Amino acid sequence: MKITKLVFLFALAIATVSCSKNDDDNGPEPYTLSTTNFVDSYKMKFLEVKEVETITFGNGTTSTSTSTKVGSVFQNVNYTFNSNNSFTANGLYNTVTTVTNTNGTSTVGDPVIVSLDQSGTYTLNIANSTLTITNDEDESSAFEIRDYNETGMTLYSEETTLLDNSSTKTTREYRFSR
Repeated sequence: MKITKLVFLFALAIATVSCSKNDDDNGPEPYTLSTTNFVDSYKMKFLEVKEVETITFGNGTTSTSTSTKVGSVFQNVNYTFNSNNSFTANGLYNTVTTVTNTNGTSTVGDPVIVSLDQSGTYTLNIANSTLTITNDEDESSAFEIRDYNETGMTLYSEETTLLDNSSTKTTREYRFSR
């Protein structure tokens, strides 16, 4: 009887191993940033622009204030990136700016309706995941492409401007879905 059980368990083990999933099949290739994959229409779903200004006074003390602009109520805000490196962006959205002073008090501004109607060119650098957008007025913005996948992406930029005794750090983040 013990041999029968042993033979049964051995046969069951062989059947289990032979029916298991092929270990060489790792599923589909990950969706990576490429020139071909990038060309598409993207819907904006998040916008935040933050400016942190620090002023250094002659006695060494500093004063810092923050201005944060947040987008909402995105109405057909579409960015379309074409295969010929041109782009268009259009739609409506609201922004609200909150200013936080050095003493911690905040002021919230009234909503502003932004009508977006832009076009221009873009340069995509696959090697370092960056996107440079140049609008028709020759104003350029460079972004790091984050969280890129088949359903969307995030564009992020950070810039520091120095002027006399003040420095302003500006961060911009835009999130898109396809």
